[in-house]
Amino acid sequence: MQQQQILKSMFKKLLYVWVLFSSCLAHTQTVSQVFQKLAKQYSEAKPLQYKSSYSLYKDFDAKKVEETYKGIYYKNASNEIYTKIGDTEMLNSKTVFLKISNAEKAIEISNPVPNYAGDFDMKPLLDVCKIEKFVDYKSYWEITMVAKPYSSLPYSKIVVQVTKSYFLQKQTFYYNTAVNFSKDYRSPDPHYPRLEIINTNFNRNPVNASVFNTKTYFTTSAKKQILLVERLKKYELNDQRVISNK
Repeated sequence: MQQQQILKSMFKKLLYVWVLFSSCLAHTQTVSQVFQKLAKQYSEAKPLQYKSSYSLYKDFDAKKVEETYKGIYYKNASNEIYTKIGDTEMLNSKTVFLKISNAEKAIEISNPVPNYAGDFDMKPLLDVCKIEKFVDYKSYWEITMVAKPYSSLPYSKIVVQVTKSYFLQKQTFYYNTAVNFSKDYRSPDPHYPRLEIINTNFNRNPVNASVFNTKTYFTTSAKKQILLVERLKKYELNDQRVISNK
């Protein structure tokens, strides 16, 4: 379903939004300071973990949740990152980027993504967003960003809440592209959805090292053949490193 694809690809979009956040730094000095300290919290060479909930609504003001997922985020002191959103797991280690789709029984291996949770090149996005509102509440800041006309962003508006300890506690994405919620292709039901992501239980406790160890997922034989672990043995394997390294 199309709305499921939105949620399953949301991690990649979240990274894109991180770029958007940082690209807006020049607009307001106070907002700039908040975003800089926020980025430091997530890129600091210390463990970090938290839980997330993803809720999809049909419209910008809808009350009924159409679909929901739970998620987790783990980072170690080496800035290796493991995430799980619904049934999709992703690991960016020092050696590989791993994506496991348990629903589709598929696993993809590619080269690690540099600066996965660190600095991004902001220049390409400097002209596509503007800060519409900045509100200082007692326990958090709320920042509203809107896409400029003719930008390529998939959202018309993004609202984020940053805690006073500089963690991202809530994100709300308002899509600018209609999604068909109908299960019957003969009767379209287009809507402009809203996605809310709430993050909780932030802490710096170390995560079990096995989560970031590639041997938890696969090993490599003497003949350079990938051998998936028992729980993944029946999964379809797509090793992108073979293609990218040619």
